[in-house]
Amino acid sequence: MNTKMANKNYFPGIGKTVIVVLLHPGLFFRGIRCICTILNKFFLFQFRSALFPRIPVSRVDHILDEHIPFNPRFVGIYLDFTAFWIRIAGFFSIGYGKTGRKLAANFITSVTNLYIFAFQIYRKNLSTTARPLYKKGFHFKLIHLVDPHLMCVPSLHVMLMVHSYTVFRNCIQKLGEEETLHMLAEKVFKGAMAIIEAVLYVKQHSVNCIAAALYAMCRFDPELFSSADAEHIVYSLFDTGGSGDIPPEYVRYYCEPFVDPQDIIKIREQILTLYRHFTETNSADWTIPILEYLKTMPLNN
Repeated sequence: MNTKMANKNYFPGIGKTVIVVLLHPGLFFRGIRCICTILNKFFLFQFRSALFPRIPVSRVDHILDEHIPFNPRFVGIYLDFTAFWIRIAGFFSIGYGKTGRKLAANFITSVTNLYIFAFQIYRKNLSTTARPLYKKGFHFKLIHLVDPHLMCVPSLHVMLMVHSYTVFRNCIQKLGEEETLHMLAEKVFKGAMAIIEAVLYVKQHSVNCIAAALYAMCRFDPELFSSADAEHIVYSLFDTGGSGDIPPEYVRYYCEPFVDPQDIIKIREQILTLYRHFTETNSADWTIPILEYLKTMPLNN
């Protein structure tokens, strides 16, 4: 292993990762497939659906969303979600040679499959939430420009963060890096949780979207992500800001208002209740519980 990475928790930037991907066909072609899948099954499909409505769009807001203050300062953390998983791919592909590049290639493929997996819901029933028409600054203008906000349940932002963390944890274990396992996995976990919190603070998702995402991840790869993992994430929600234990790269974005401690308890309970509702159906087809839930929500007119 690259000792620089082991000793300093070094995660390469996107630039270095892209160079490695371009230089290795095994990574390059998987990367291209991933980009094409994201463009087609997330961005283009949303715009087609917005311009030519033919799929029902359900509103999935919850009353508790109103207890999460809109905080535009978190937009920088929110927009880091793509770079977050790319840095993890770079960590392995740059730091572990041929073995690491194989792990990174498998990770990139799994991200592609994650988008395809979530698309099974979107192509049958879209969903949205009450997103503020806040367009101050470049970041929010970009969000409103490229995201029609029609793919809320399940939240791919949350799914990507959960998957990035669980894959990272699994890969470290495979490499036998037991001494650095806790330190590195905890670093990635805190970063993932910060982004999941940011998704709520900038009003890109409802608390209901998180419950659906956690259920989807249990069905996407149950060997990597268990119900215990899901509950751990729920009970860790809003601990990042509340405890002051903030990932260093995100410190500059954190500022009040935060969620009230009493509301945090209620939010966690709601997420767990809906998550357990999905899992307790024991449906052979994982999409059925979510699609049935979406049918119970009001349509977006």
